Order: sequence, then structure tokens, then C-alpha cells
Amino acid sequence: MNSQVHGDPHEPVKVAVVQAEPCWFDVEAATQKTCDLIAEAGANSAKLIAFPELWIPGYPNFIHAMAAKETFPYIIKYYRNSIDIESKHMESIRLAAKNAQIMCVLGISERHRGSLYMAQTFIGPHGDILLHRRKFKPTAQERILFGDASGDCITNVVSTPIGRVGGLQCFEHLQPLLKYNTYFQGEQIHVASWPNLFPPVGKMPFFNTVESCTMATHTMAVEGATFVLLASSTQTEKGLTEERPHTAVIGGGFSEIIAPDGRTLVKAPSATFEGLLYGELDFDEIYMAKSIVDTVGHYSRPDIFTLQVRGDVRRQCEYAEPGEFNHTSRFPELPTHQGPQERTGSSIATSMKAGVSSLKGVSNHKKDTVDGIVSGKRCD
Repeated sequence: MNSQVHGDPHEPVKVAVVQAEPCWFDVEAATQKTCDLIAEAGANSAKLIAFPELWIPGYPNFIHAMAAKETFPYIIKYYRNSIDIESKHMESIRLAAKNAQIMCVLGISERHRGSLYMAQTFIGPHGDILLHRRKFKPTAQERILFGDASGDCITNVVSTPIGRVGGLQCFEHLQPLLKYNTYFQGEQIHVASWPNLFPPVGKMPFFNTVESCTMATHTMAVEGATFVLLASSTQTEKGLTEERPHTAVIGGGFSEIIAPDGRTLVKAPSATFEGLLYGELDFDEIYMAKSIVDTVGHYSRPDIFTLQVRGDVRRQCEYAEPGEFNHTSRFPELPTHQGPQERTGSSIATSMKAGVSSLKGVSNHKKDTVDGIVSGKRCD
């Protein structure tokens, strides 16, 4: 990985950002809605479409609203409506991207064996998978449902004909080292996938509000000198009734497109808006921003500060290679000059007779002691 710029387009790139309500816990309907949005963006000449976090099957708000013992029926439904990356649902979405000739960064709940992961899948305009990554550390209550990413997900930027495209999810935008690793990969278009969020309610911490998270996303643009596509979901009365979220507020959308200097280029007209935002990205703005602040280039001090990244993968089972130590090697080989029947039968009997014969002439006390040893009794 390096911070060099690759695949710079000479013309502005048109992009689309989703702000819409998920099809809560319904993978069939969610797949169809996803394909429809991809087709719409492609028909409007967009080259990239960005989706919210956990777009399929929707953010599991019940983990914030309910006691753990009450969540199991929801967990089962959520699991069954999450996406296996080898499923027909993913195939349909890939075909939609191919037909629309558009790149797609999709936020999903990935189902792998018995576990769920918060994932972003980067699909190319030919339906190919360019990159697939998982959220490194699910936040707070999210850990009830989701597992951690492995080291291979440290690569979160991919080179494409429209530039170097990368992504992070939700509170990953509060992880300084993870962000710096992203900047170092030369990201030019960043997909910031978020769920629906709200203004402060009751004693809600400010950092968990839409204002704070918007600021964090703008910081990503400025620090990385990158365009940011902030994609968020929204919520209607139907979603509020069915999913019982932690804040009883309609809306929650805050999608926008942010320039490399932190300006808002395009913003959703309201928190309840449902549809696509469009914008054109002029890469000269990246070079203008980097001429002042290039945090992984001229505006850094690697002779003093460096980031060490380990991208290895640790499996649940790592089997020893043939020839390595195992307990069977502790057992000696059996003698080859006689068979097992002879050894266990007559040979042992002969040895015992010889032992008894040698006891003749020994006092009774001593003989009892030795007999005790032969018979397996303890002699005190």
C-alpha cells in the first residue's frame, strides 16, 4: 500500500449518494430496492453509488431499545435476512451494477457461517467484486450481534478507473489510526456509510448525535484531502412501529457530498428526504487541498511518527504441519524380535516365576513386603 495517486480521471466524475429507508428485515424486498436504486443512478449517468451502513437488512435499532433477553426473536429474523456473499441476492445486485455500468459501495450485514459482520462490498461496473471489508470493531451494543474484522480488512481502498475509492463505517470515523491508514492508501473518493441518526434526545451523549457524526465525517475529508460521500438511511412511521428504535423520531437522514477542503457540495433537503443525491467531483480540488495539507506526504514527519500496521489473519483453528510434535511420538516402538502375544503371555509369566523363586530364604516380614509390591498392594 502507498499514498500515490492512481487512476485520475481527466473529467469530473458524477456520483450518487443514497438517503432512503431500508426494507427492514426483508432481504428479498431490500435486494429489489437496491437494484432499483442502482438502475436509477446508472440511468442518470452516475459512475458510483454509495449506500448507508447495514443497508441490507437495515440497522438493528432493537439492540438499543430492548433488554438483551427480549432481542432473540429479532436476532433470529435479522440473521435470516442478512446476506451471504455467495447468495442469489448478492448475485442480483452484482448483475444490476453490471447492467447499469456503475460502481457500487454497498453496506450489508454479512452472514458467514454462524456469525454476522458489518461489511462494505465494493462492486465494479462489470459486476466484479473489487474489495470486501468488515468493520474492525462494532460499536457498543453492536457487539451483541456482530463480530470483528480480521487483519486482511486493513486494505480498504481500491484503484478504479474513476480514482481510488475507499470506505469506512459509522464510528470508524472516530478511529485516528484507522483513518490514517486509509489516507496512506491514497484515497480520493471516500464512502462514509452511516445509519440514521438524530439530534440530542434526553441524556444522549453528544458524540452519538447527527451533528457530531457530521463533523467527524467532514474531518475525514479535510485530513485526507478526499471527497466524501456520506450515505445515511432514514426512517418512516412504518419503520418506527416495526423496529422499535432507541429514539422515537421520524427521519434521521443526513446524507451529503463533501469536498476535500471540508465544504458541503450537496446536502439532502431534509432528514426525511428519500432518494438519491447527485454531484460532480473535480479532482483538481484534491490537489489544491493537498498543496496545503497532505497528512501522508509533505505535511508529515515519518522520521518521528509512524504507524505500524499488521494485516495478517488469525484463524480459529491452525493445524500443526506433518512432522511436528504430537503425543504419539512419546510412545517407544515395540520390540521387533517377538510377537505381542508372546510378550504379554508366557514371557511375563516367566519373569514373575523368577521373581518369586528369588524370595526363598528371605524372612517372612521381608517376603510379605516384596509380595506386596508384586501383587500391587501398598506396603507401609
